Amino acid sequence: MVKVLLRNIYKSFKHKKKVVDVLSGVDLKIPDGKFTVILAPSGEGKSTLLRIIAGLEVQDKGDVLIDGRNVNDFPPKDRDLAMVFQNYAVYPFLSVYDNIAFPLKIMHLPKEQINKKVRDIAKMLRIDPLLDRKPMQLSGGQRQRVAIARSLVKGTKLLLMDEPLSNLDAQLRTLARAELKQLQKRLGITIVYVTHDQSEAMVLADYVAILHAGKIEDIDNPLTIYKRPVDTWVAGFIGNPPMNLIEGKLEKKHSFVFEKHKVMIPPSVAKRLKSKGSRVIFGIRPEDVKLGSGSIKGRVTLVEPLGSQTLLHVAVGDVKIQIIAFHTRLIELNKEVNIDLSSENAVFFNDKTGRTLMEK
Repeated sequence: MVKVLLRNIYKSFKHKKKVVDVLSGVDLKIPDGKFTVILAPSGEGKSTLLRIIAGLEVQDKGDVLIDGRNVNDFPPKDRDLAMVFQNYAVYPFLSVYDNIAFPLKIMHLPKEQINKKVRDIAKMLRIDPLLDRKPMQLSGGQRQRVAIARSLVKGTKLLLMDEPLSNLDAQLRTLARAELKQLQKRLGITIVYVTHDQSEAMVLADYVAILHAGKIEDIDNPLTIYKRPVDTWVAGFIGNPPMNLIEGKLEKKHSFVFEKHKVMIPPSVAKRLKSKGSRVIFGIRPEDVKLGSGSIKGRVTLVEPLGSQTLLHVAVGDVKIQIIAFHTRLIELNKEVNIDLSSENAVFFNDKTGRTLMEK
């Protein structure tokens, strides 16, 4: 197994005579044998960071360590890793067998050894019946597995993946996620996976590293990041729909007031709260808002049926609150509803810095 350490990574590019800072002091420890996802919106530098680990880009400053070795001066071929790109990069004129065997042939391994390695990895990825086909005869998911097989056939323990599922349709992407997660657990390899898709990150990752404004904003297991975001930016980015963020006043850690409405704070939340009697931002996930109970009245402004659940947009004065109702009955527009925001999953943030006020 392989662990990766990034220390103080900086990278900038020139664009129209201007210098654009992409990475501004990235520090990241990637644990060995785990599935780590680097998650960020488009344009935040996540693919650049992955290419720096691979040696395809050179950082302006900082160090890349793989298994304790500083590999800053190592070319990609000497870093003992493999990379799967977004477009798969399979050779269209070669069969599946020859695509997978290509890196082994470059190493001039004996034919018998090449044949065994190719067939073993193809069987593991369930593409062994496809070895005689050309890439144009394969589905997108099958081509993706060919690219992964070619990356893994040398026996590398570090696999870098740059949005490899983004070219698949929604149904196939769901199946490919499950296969990829099972494969990582079976092989026990270290995977560093880049995506802008938060759902993908939540499903796949042992750890999610969120990249924002050139730095790692947070790294933790997906559920902790979802329930305990480090700041309002993460709270608004993670989750679909995102966390409701409401500005108001905290009164002696026992209640939160907004729009003249009082929300009682459960003791378990108050115990973890680090601030008293100040302006704060109250955060609550849409699924934690109780519909039909509580003293707060709001007006339904939008209804989005989602099948097994319904997403409601409710206006409480000037405050907009999203609620997930776990039923399929239709709720009328402009209907007045009662809601309860007193949840044990509520969190609070500093109204100026946006940082969490909750102890871990």
